[in-house]
Amino acid sequence: MLMLRRLIASLTALIWLVGCTSTFVQMAPTPVSGGVRFLVAVPAAESVAVVGAFNGWSSTTHVMTRVGSNGSWSVVVPLSGGEHPFMYVIDGKTWLVPPAADDFVTDGFGNTNGVVIVP
Repeated sequence: MLMLRRLIASLTALIWLVGCTSTFVQMAPTPVSGGVRFLVAVPAAESVAVVGAFNGWSSTTHVMTRVGSNGSWSVVVPLSGGEHPFMYVIDGKTWLVPPAADDFVTDGFGNTNGVVIVP
């Protein structure tokens, strides 16, 4: 039942995301000075966090900052080289499959995680 609820929540968030971002091109995480920039557009969100294996899937460790006026959110996370699975958490409760990533993997719990590959 929990997996079904998470799937429905992810699909709802994705539909919401697609409907709200028709003029914003989603981008995969990008290496920048100091780490990797995660950028996602979720205009109706009150808060967005990036979670992943790199922070123990914590929704409080890498809280994103709203940037610009198109509803995009951003954070730079220091990451070592390798492959790092991740997702976004919207408003502290809705887990969102990344709309763009270097790769995607299933997590064994019925979800799909994005993967950022750091050289």
